[in-house]
Amino acid sequence: MEYDQPLKKNTMKKLLSLVVVASLISCNFGTKTEVKVKGKQYDRDTTNVIKKDTNPPLIITLDTSGVDKSNFGPIKLGQYYGETQEALGPPDTKSKAIEWAADGMLHEDWTWKKNGLVLNMSSYKETKDVITIHSITAMAPCTFITKAGLGIGSTYAEVEAAYKKDIDTEATDKTQITVGSVYGGIIFTFKNNKAERIFLGAAAE
Repeated sequence: MEYDQPLKKNTMKKLLSLVVVASLISCNFGTKTEVKVKGKQYDRDTTNVIKKDTNPPLIITLDTSGVDKSNFGPIKLGQYYGETQEALGPPDTKSKAIEWAADGMLHEDWTWKKNGLVLNMSSYKETKDVITIHSITAMAPCTFITKAGLGIGSTYAEVEAAYKKDIDTEATDKTQITVGSVYGGIIFTFKNNKAERIFLGAAAE
């Protein structure tokens, strides 16, 4: 019995050590991880995804609220050019890269005439070779559809019914339906009650 007290003290010390270690480990969860892109440092949190690619990593912010406002046929907002080229082939034309004051990124308009598509492609100045889709504009003869199954030629009533809960009424009228918002969503433009133009992305900054 004379050894009971020292044994209890040693046991308590071990338990306290384990508690301290567990607390330190738990504190590391939920913190931001810093990511460097050619010397420039960014924070990664739960709203950002680091896309795996052969190019340097690029942070893509995803909007996971409401309906899908990013996918359009085999392409989507934030998609890397390598994947886009696999789906569409090389573009017919490319505009000159221009730096936008709103986001400080380089932007170019790439056109696929046979697909009825104009994609605004963007990249950071520090990583010009890492190019992704910033916005999508579709017109005839485009046959791609959104996740809700709407495309060029869809009627006003069909679009309204599919996106009823997500329509921005302030940015919608008889010739246009805005799903989400002009700061990030899908804008359908109609002529003779049928969609003649579809835009995915941010129409305003």
